[in-house]
Amino acid sequence: MATSTATAFRAALISALQGRSSLTGVQIGYGMPAGSLLREHMLLGAVGGNQEFRAIGAQHKFEEYEQTVHIGVIREGQQQQTCDERAFTLMAELEDTLMDDLTVGNTVMTAELSGFNLEPLASETTREARLTVTVTVKARI
Repeated sequence: MATSTATAFRAALISALQGRSSLTGVQIGYGMPAGSLLREHMLLGAVGGNQEFRAIGAQHKFEEYEQTVHIGVIREGQQQQTCDERAFTLMAELEDTLMDDLTVGNTVMTAELSGFNLEPLASETTREARLTVTVTVKARI
């Protein structure tokens, strides 16, 4: 019996995102890269959840977990709104990916956006939008 669907889900999600022509030029990663980040990126972050057997002697477990996706947009200048809007456009691409295939390549029962947090940042020469998105996943092992 598999321990979790998390790694298969993560791999399938990355593959689905990389296959979207609208995300050409966006850095898409299974985790944080060893090098520098591109000006637009979508990176898988932490996973946390729980598992349970639904009946005594059950042969299958059910699991529910939350997968974070870190979306970042950096732009020269001082137009925070431009960064924020682009970050939400990238979030819409993630949502469309999940809506196109709620099972994400049959790795899980469902995966849906369930929350987000926008953090605007600034330096003297740039603006940045950091959008942390939560995907709630339900699966049967």
